[in-house]
Amino acid sequence: MWSKVLDEICTLLDTYKGRDKILRTLSYVTKFLGGVQNNDGLAKKYFIFSSQMSAARATLRLLDDFPMIQYSLQYGCGKHEPDKFMAQLGILTNIIDQVYYPIEKMSWFAEHKLITGVDNNKWDTASSICWVLSLYLTLVKTLRYIAVLERHKNCVAHSNSIPYEKILLAQKNEILSAIRLCFDLVHAVNTLPPGFLWSSKLKVWHVGLIGTVSSILGIYQIFYKRKLK
Repeated sequence: MWSKVLDEICTLLDTYKGRDKILRTLSYVTKFLGGVQNNDGLAKKYFIFSSQMSAARATLRLLDDFPMIQYSLQYGCGKHEPDKFMAQLGILTNIIDQVYYPIEKMSWFAEHKLITGVDNNKWDTASSICWVLSLYLTLVKTLRYIAVLERHKNCVAHSNSIPYEKILLAQKNEILSAIRLCFDLVHAVNTLPPGFLWSSKLKVWHVGLIGTVSSILGIYQIFYKRKLK
């Protein structure tokens, strides 16, 4: 049993996406623990660990431009999508995601004083706006896909042409994605400057809890998707 668990952990850590999920989970779990901790000394240690995990993820994202370009080119006009609306959402999301990475780089360079005369707060705000827009569009696309799968599920309920169970599994995965995206969207809006919805109103432990739930769902989905193959 323990050997199998170790194999699963190593398999997860062997991929960039899996490692990022682990770092993300560690970052938000410790942020949550620090936020609810009454011992200031221990809380500080949790926050330092959380900050370092987050910084590691940010550093790794500096290399994400080319994979994003490749994904956008492969996605193209979204011909594989079930309908034009989803394809349009996919194209727009890809554009926003592509713009996000150089903006985050500028913020990273300014934060670490590698460039001067740049207002890091403005770049942070710009990256947060991209993050919110990307999450919102992805959520809309996911909800649309859930509806499409529901129609397909009803059509094949009494047919042997398409495996009903496979559509059901795919729909459940999309529902999990929608829930995870909702948590992420709550967090993303909170990173915007004060004055927009609930921006800057969440407490540290709120952010930690929201991020932890989202991260655990993300890890669970990695294993759940194996059922879809």
